[in-house]
Order: sequence, then structure tokens, then C-alpha cells
Amino acid sequence: MTQPFAFDPGNAVHAKALARLESDAEQVVWIATIGRDGYPHTVPVWFLWRDGKAFILSQPETAKVRNLRADPHVALNLEAGADGEQLLVLRGVATLHDDASTALAEQIGPAYVAKYGEWMLRLGLTMESMAAGYSTVIEVTPHKLIAW
Repeated sequence: MTQPFAFDPGNAVHAKALARLESDAEQVVWIATIGRDGYPHTVPVWFLWRDGKAFILSQPETAKVRNLRADPHVALNLEAGADGEQLLVLRGVATLHDDASTALAEQIGPAYVAKYGEWMLRLGLTMESMAAGYSTVIEVTPHKLIAW
């Protein structure tokens, strides 16, 4: 199995990519999974970056979760930035956690609210309602970075 990717803070491309992932300004990442038909299935999602991994809350019956149950390989893509020249793609493996009331959800909940609280208010959501409706946590461990 491929080893998890480790960012090298001395590498300018790595440092820039890590800064983008850790920034609350980066609100959306596109997650690509492998569909039943073998084609990529790509959708935009909210995410948190913590301890070298991406965490995504999802409704349990979505295509992305079904796809990840069948094949855990995943890619995450950030928007190209205002100038269109900030490519960032992470390839890796996803682990599904099916009960968002677990310690993992409790651990990421405060950071999730800090990052998306304004959007949650606009949508009439609380962390409790998010945990109930989006009860699957997708934990992505990156294995490769493509960035410039």
C-alpha cells in the first residue's frame, strides 16, 4: 500500500499547498470518487484540514459514500485560485466513519462550526443537525500531491 504523503515545509510548492488547505478561506474542495460505471464522480464539498488529513461530513446515502465503500481511492481538487494558476490535487485513500456522533465528529465539530458557521446559519443548520443528517465522516489520507 502507498504510504501517506508528508508535506515538506522547506519545499515552496508544499508550503503553499499546505497554507491553502489550512486556510478557512478555502471553503470548497471537489472530491472525486470512482463511480459504479468506472467513470469519475466529482462533487463540491465542505472540508476541514487537520493533522495532515481532510475531513468531510456527508449524508450516508450519497453516491460519493457508496463509491467509497466499493473503492476507497479518492482525489481532492481545490479551485485554481483567482489567477487560475494555483493547481492543487491530492490523491489518497478514504476511510468512512459512519456515526458522526463519535469522538471524531466531536473533535472536528468546533473547527467545522468556526469555518462554516455563517453558511450553516444561512442554511438553518446547527452542528447537531449536521451530525444527524451528515452522519458519515469521510477521512482522506493523502498519498500524492500535484500542485504548482
